Amino acid sequence: MDTSETMERAEYVYEMDDKESVTDGVVTAVGSATGLSMTEMPPLHESVDVDALNGLFSDSYGGTSRNQGRIRFTYCGCKIHVLSSGRVLVEPDGN
Repeated sequence: MDTSETMERAEYVYEMDDKESVTDGVVTAVGSATGLSMTEMPPLHESVDVDALNGLFSDSYGGTSRNQGRIRFTYCGCKIHVLSSGRVLVEPDGN
């Protein structure tokens, strides 16, 4: 599935700011999309390796930004797509 198809299917699109960690962006996006508070959601680390997730989109050791890539996983009954552009897409998990 390409990015435009994913954007069309997303129930909620969240734009992270430059100072926000990916994990904070995911939790904020899912909370906004589902109406759940942070205390009502399971810990994110039960669904994905949070250190790896943050590291995947952090600047390289040389200081250049990583401007390509995406990752998908399921969290809180939703499919989560994190894009290197700083967007978090949330769509219902239609299992």
